[in-house]
Amino acid sequence: MSAIPSHWIPHRREDGEVVGWIDLESQAPDLIPFDRLGRPLEPVADWSAAEEALEERGLGFLRNRFHYRGYTVRIRQLYSDRVIVTTAVSDAIGDVGDEFTLPFPAGEVLTEI
Repeated sequence: MSAIPSHWIPHRREDGEVVGWIDLESQAPDLIPFDRLGRPLEPVADWSAAEEALEERGLGFLRNRFHYRGYTVRIRQLYSDRVIVTTAVSDAIGDVGDEFTLPFPAGEVLTEI
């Protein structure tokens, strides 16, 4: 499984929850903000712009539905080394669905609908 690269610096909201990371190295002098799924946002020129991009992206998008290998899925659990998605896209009791464990960062295999 993958893990968070050591050169990604976490950005936390006021309550301490990580909303993403800022990469100072990969495209220096530009900074690359990464969302909570480890997907890159647009490069920015300075730290405050990177923080602003992450705050704007937030965590709400994690409630969205995604495409994964022809399936419509939602995120069930999110860890620093893996993402667990499920085809159970409703909260109905009988909707158990199939689960898939993806490496973190999820990259391009998970796309928002």
